[in-house]
Parts: sequence; structure tokens; C-alpha cells
Amino acid sequence: MHNVVVLRGIVLGLVVPVLLAAAGLGAAPASAHAALVSSDPADGTTLAAAPTQITLTFNQNVGKPADVAIAAPDGTQVDVTGIRAVGPDLTATVADVDQRGTYRASFRIVSSDGHPVTGTVTYDVTAGRAVTAATPTDTDQESFVHRHSSHLFWGILAAVVALGLLLAPLRRRNDPDAA
Repeated sequence: MHNVVVLRGIVLGLVVPVLLAAAGLGAAPASAHAALVSSDPADGTTLAAAPTQITLTFNQNVGKPADVAIAAPDGTQVDVTGIRAVGPDLTATVADVDQRGTYRASFRIVSSDGHPVTGTVTYDVTAGRAVTAATPTDTDQESFVHRHSSHLFWGILAAVVALGLLLAPLRRRNDPDAA
């Protein structure tokens, strides 16, 4: 009888992680996130005048909410209105800012698999008044751990459950009251 309990614990300890791994692998094709294909103005381009509209095109349809924020060369936020996500395109109207320098257009969209996707496009404008350029900070960039915290949580939880299932029969075998 004792061997049956040990064997059952070992089988459960091996089968459950394999099933969890198979479920994770089965979901892999659905986890393809949207990627930026092109932008207007193009990333890194130099323009004679500031654009009045920005268009970001992705490799798949984007969902809502979708947002665009543009930082002027002096670090102030540019007014962005009329944000529209239609198919793979995200379009926004940009207020006129009379500043010469590098603009940073940051976006956050929801890909068709439901995951948020963020990124930044930069462009330079040669016309306008000269301003003291703001130094970009990386505080708005998410770390790997922050972006994947839920995946890490579920992975650690699965590992703890699998370890518990593997060790449970050994604890019962050493327990004198279990006989």
C-alpha cells in the first residue's frame, strides 16, 4: 500500500508539470505581439517643419485603448488629440509647437492578443526657436521583471506546486503515524 502512495505521488509530480508545460507551449502562437512596421514621420527622420499628424503602422490590428504622447525638445508635452486606432494604423493630430530639436513620440497600444505594446519614435525638426534640450530619462522604461511579473508569478507558483507534489510522498513515508 505504501508503494502505491509513493508511486502515485511520483506520477502526479511528473504529470502535472508536463501538462502545465504543454498548456504553456500550446498558447505560444497566440502570444505574438504587435510590432511597429512604419511611422510617419519615420523614426530618426529630419523634417523642415513640425508635423501636424503622426501615423504609426503595426503588423496587426491594434485594439483600444491606444495612446500617443509626444515630448518636445525642451521636455514639455505636446498636445495630441484625435487619437484613432483603425486596423493596423494609429493616427493622432499633433499641436503646432515652434521648437527646433528632437521630438520623442511614445506610444502604447493593445495588440490583438490583449498584451500592451509600448515604444518610441524620434524625429528632428530644423525650423523653430532654439530651446535647451531636455535629457531623456529611462525612468519611463519598464524593466524585464516589471513587464513579465505575472509570468514569473505563475511560473514560480507552478514550480512550488510541482515540488510539493514530488515531496509529499516522501514526507508521508517518514511519518510514523502514516502506517
